[in-house]
Amino acid sequence: MSGEPRKSKRFDPPLSEIQARQMGELQRGESRWDVLIEFARDDEIGGLRGRIHFVSGRAHRLSGWIFLEWSAKDIEIRFGEFSAQELWNLLDSLA
Repeated sequence: MSGEPRKSKRFDPPLSEIQARQMGELQRGESRWDVLIEFARDDEIGGLRGRIHFVSGRAHRLSGWIFLEWSAKDIEIRFGEFSAQELWNLLDSLA
C-alpha cells in the first residue's frame, strides 16, 4: 500500500456505451413523469451500473448511480422492487 489516500473517481461513461430502457410512468393528478433506467458498464469493478431518469416535458431529474449488478436484467429486477410510492419519494428528493 502506497500510503496515499485513494481518490474517489466519478463514474462518467462515454455516451456511446450508455443504454436506457423505458420502465413506465408515474402519474398523480395532473403530474405525469416517464421513468427510464440508464445502464452503463463499469469495467473497473466488472459490473453494470444503473440510475433512474424521470422526464416530464422539458423537466428531467435523475438519480445517482443507485444500482450495481451483473446484468441489465438484474437491474430491472431490482427496479421492480420499488413501489410507486418509493419512486415518488425518490423523485421528490431530486427536486
